[in-house]
Amino acid sequence: MAFEVFASELTLRPYGLGLDEVSSGVVGGGQDGAVDSVYVFFDDTLLDEDSEVLQPKSRASAFAQERSLELWVIQAKRTPAFSESALDKLENTLRRVLDLRTPIKDLEVLYNPSLLARFGFFRDAWEKLLVRKPRLSVNVVYATPGDARDVTPQVEGKILALRQVVAAQVPNARVNVELLGDAELLARYNERPSYTLEMRYQEAATSGDSHVALVALSDYFNLIVDENGRLRRHLFEYNVRDYEGNVSVNLDIRKSLNNANGPEFWWLNNGVTILCSEATSAGKKFSLSDIQIVNGLQTSHEIFEALRDDPGTVGAGRMLLVRIIVTDDAEVRDQVIRATNRQTSVKDSSLRATDEVQRNIENYLLTRGWYYDRRKNFYKNEGKDSSRIVSIPMLGAAMTAMGLFRPDMARGKPSSLLKANEDYKKVFDNSIDLPIYYWAAKMQRRVDAFIVSEQAGASIQEKSNLKFHLSMLVAERLHGGPIRNPQQLRRVANEDAQLSDEELQELFEKLKSWASQYLVDEDAILERAAKTQRFTEYLLEHAREERAPGGS
Repeated sequence: MAFEVFASELTLRPYGLGLDEVSSGVVGGGQDGAVDSVYVFFDDTLLDEDSEVLQPKSRASAFAQERSLELWVIQAKRTPAFSESALDKLENTLRRVLDLRTPIKDLEVLYNPSLLARFGFFRDAWEKLLVRKPRLSVNVVYATPGDARDVTPQVEGKILALRQVVAAQVPNARVNVELLGDAELLARYNERPSYTLEMRYQEAATSGDSHVALVALSDYFNLIVDENGRLRRHLFEYNVRDYEGNVSVNLDIRKSLNNANGPEFWWLNNGVTILCSEATSAGKKFSLSDIQIVNGLQTSHEIFEALRDDPGTVGAGRMLLVRIIVTDDAEVRDQVIRATNRQTSVKDSSLRATDEVQRNIENYLLTRGWYYDRRKNFYKNEGKDSSRIVSIPMLGAAMTAMGLFRPDMARGKPSSLLKANEDYKKVFDNSIDLPIYYWAAKMQRRVDAFIVSEQAGASIQEKSNLKFHLSMLVAERLHGGPIRNPQQLRRVANEDAQLSDEELQELFEKLKSWASQYLVDEDAILERAAKTQRFTEYLLEHAREERAPGGS
């Protein structure tokens, strides 16, 4: 699995995904049709089970027209050369899974549930958004340590055939098939996103080290896109919320951008706020270091969409108000983020990363040599050990599984788990001892590593669906019974209680056995069962029986 994650992370690096997000898309390992990873992006946001566009209750009219819907399919093989047979298998798989006339359920005999679920995200979003005319793209990447510059004519022919099949199944889509060999993988590995950039301005006022500037829309566009015309997503990693698409504020921004004869754009827009560590000015140009755009994500996305095809025409003579605040103080940065975002209607759930409890967790984990990614990809970009980087969603899921004994929620609600205040306060609260967060992060990482190891002998379905259930059972055994409040883990955390490798292996074998019996009894599949509380209670009942005198 390591090479699959490595190749997928390099392929999708412009999207700024965390390790957990990359791992979630890995579907290889049996009945995979030569597909190792699948990712779907709508409006630049990675889709998962509880994304709004995939909910049956959501309507197409709630989403903007002509937004991007992207499918990424990655095959990663540790072979010395690119194979014709691998491309043949990919072609057959994509012909089947992208054919909307064939129900996904009819393909269950051929492909594993994780693969079908991921392709299902794309198909469901595509069908729902059809009337909104989404900009479709299908990207197929074949990665191997071979030489992509020296492939046989037969392989080139297979690539052409694969592209034609995809184009036929997804009409009007932009189709790209790319080979990544050792040279390409190394080049991408050595790439580092730039946080020091130049920005031209028209007028500026300065107070101390910070500035307020009027910037031409085309110059701001040049700041936020890279040399390939892609949005520099890494500049928005401190932002408190994702791009929200077709909401009223974005419709208003879009309307004012498209109305060349209307009032000045900066009269109607609050502008953007840039945090940086240094800002120097010379000749109507700022040089900005360690840039993060912390307020103005919606505006930035709309400017990007409006100017991407013709920045010179749309942005001609029009201005944006840009605040440039220079500080290295993390607490001051959080205060700026909260204050600037409070000026607009931002839900409390979007401001989680600036909460005091989140800063406390980050500081405590640092004292233990671990890194809490309160600001997405901050430690990854600093080159810290990825196995010790913990994201807010990952820790929230681990605490939900081990501190509330709800692994079904951790598995079934990966993106919305902590949006509701009630759910958030149950796992992130200053009344919970900080060592508990540290212990939960370490234990979840250990379980994650174990379940994908050869020792575990887990199927692809078990790897993706049972890790939080295993974490729950570990906590149940170490605590000696059920847990309904994270503070109950205090003793376990203070003692740094652990299971031996043998005990963890034994517990996982029991979990697999119990799960298999449940699936038979309920005539269910693991992909669905793992997201139900009934399955959780079934496992806890078996664990209780085993603890009882005479239990096996």
